[in-house]
Amino acid sequence: MTSPRVTADLRPPEPPPEASQPGAVVWIRHNLFRTPASSVVTVVLGVLILLAIRGVLSFVFDPDRQWDVIPRNATNYAVGTYPRENLARIWISLDIVFFLTGLSLAVWKPSGRTSVSAITAGFRSVAVVLLLVGVLAPATFSYRVETLVLGAVLLAATLLVDRTVGTESLARDVPMLGVIASAVALFLVVLWLLPIDDSTRIPFAIGAVVGLVGHLLGRFLTERVAPGALRATVTGLWLVSLPVIYLHIQRNPVVDVDTVTGEWLPWIVGIGAGGVVLISLVSRSDRERAGVLNALVVIAAAAVWAFSVPMVARAMVLLLAALSLATPTFGSSSSGRRNMLITWAVAASFVSYLFVIGAAGTGLETRNEYFGGMNLTILLALGAIALSFPIGILLALGRTSTMPVFRLMSTGYVELIRGIPLITVLFIARFGIRNFLPASFDPDPNVLVLGGITMFSAAYLAENVRGGLQSIPTGQYEAAKALGMTTAQMTMLITLPQALRAVIPAIVGQIIALFKDTSLVAIVGLAEFFRIARDVVPNQPASIGSILENLIFAAFVYWIFTYNFSRASQRLERRLGVGTR
Repeated sequence: MTSPRVTADLRPPEPPPEASQPGAVVWIRHNLFRTPASSVVTVVLGVLILLAIRGVLSFVFDPDRQWDVIPRNATNYAVGTYPRENLARIWISLDIVFFLTGLSLAVWKPSGRTSVSAITAGFRSVAVVLLLVGVLAPATFSYRVETLVLGAVLLAATLLVDRTVGTESLARDVPMLGVIASAVALFLVVLWLLPIDDSTRIPFAIGAVVGLVGHLLGRFLTERVAPGALRATVTGLWLVSLPVIYLHIQRNPVVDVDTVTGEWLPWIVGIGAGGVVLISLVSRSDRERAGVLNALVVIAAAAVWAFSVPMVARAMVLLLAALSLATPTFGSSSSGRRNMLITWAVAASFVSYLFVIGAAGTGLETRNEYFGGMNLTILLALGAIALSFPIGILLALGRTSTMPVFRLMSTGYVELIRGIPLITVLFIARFGIRNFLPASFDPDPNVLVLGGITMFSAAYLAENVRGGLQSIPTGQYEAAKALGMTTAQMTMLITLPQALRAVIPAIVGQIIALFKDTSLVAIVGLAEFFRIARDVVPNQPASIGSILENLIFAAFVYWIFTYNFSRASQRLERRLGVGTR
């Protein structure tokens, strides 16, 4: 009896055919008009949306609207009351930003890519918007025909590309760097075609060239410098650029050398050397002796306010007390001791620098506040974000610390600040802090308000980070301790990175709220962007009655910034896999 012959087909199975994308008509029929109920809802909502769009367009293109006041006051919106004879300093500041942006794009090489079909879809959306504007705009709109023609041409061009290029070419990826370069080139072309003054057109063109030079330099350096060192250098340049731009280039400080060298320098050198000795002693002492030394330095930090000493000395003693209290936890080993000494040297130098520059006068020819407009808004937002982030992390670590001193101080600060409205904090910072400062120390109002926003934001940021720390499983701590990690190593390498990654959406939400909250400083007398739109421009003789237009423009600008913050957050979340693993 012969067994049946079995034959096996060793050929791999063919992959299933790819599902074809439904056409526009099929998609509309399936998603919008699938049932009678969905058809009714689609028609009703469509009519309401069209009526809303027509209402908005009727308002925008109303002959009584004074939109021309916005381009006429572009300088006021940008820099406020900054002296017009010193506007070259503003352009130099922007050139630094353009240069660092080009350098960063070359060093980090944005990995994002987009397809040709996505680009054509974007242009098609613009064409549809233009056609809607041309059809629904009121009769007073004088550019109806031009808008319809432009929309029709753009729509026909995108459809022609989709039909003639082919599926494979449409799916081809295009690097984001090329898209960014094309957008910049298009912006420059539009800028050159619009009726804009050369005093604005030429500096932007120079800025584009400076950004290109920075990009070419970055590409040159990436081939000759280690990636880690180059990225660290560029990050350091970004951090240094903020004080250089605002404290030196735009402020043009005039330092009182006699006061600094004769009165402040001995205190700075003495406290700096004393801090090195104190941290070294505390790190080498047992717990009881370290406690006695820390108690003495805390008493000194409180008692120094009773004597007539420079403010920089008081601030340095407070900083030294905080680092000395942290030394038994983070500086018990030789490497920890070295890190604490480096931290003290950097922090003391930075505090001294801020006080010296902050107490300096300005060489600008002005008798009023010289920071204003969007320039001041960006200063307050970036400064508060940069300063509140490390403070918030330290407060969060303090609230979760096993040391009662840090836990009680951090908890008390956070609960106190979170129970006070921001506008109250701004009034206290702007008008109340001076009552607690020596008569000889008169800080700039912008510095006082920046400090108030920073301390307020740090309290909320601390709660966000603390939530992330509490989400870390206990096993992570136990595993780190089993590996012999110190508290500092466990915090910096294990728990804190995971906590920050988990609360990225909350942190970005806090940043967006902080950027919008800068508009509240108008109430305490600073001429930031919102105050320019509310008080300055509408009250000019040629702009009377244009407050609504200016407020809408201000709201649109705030939306542009916050929308880009949100999009950047989403890209970062996708890159880090937040919520997926």
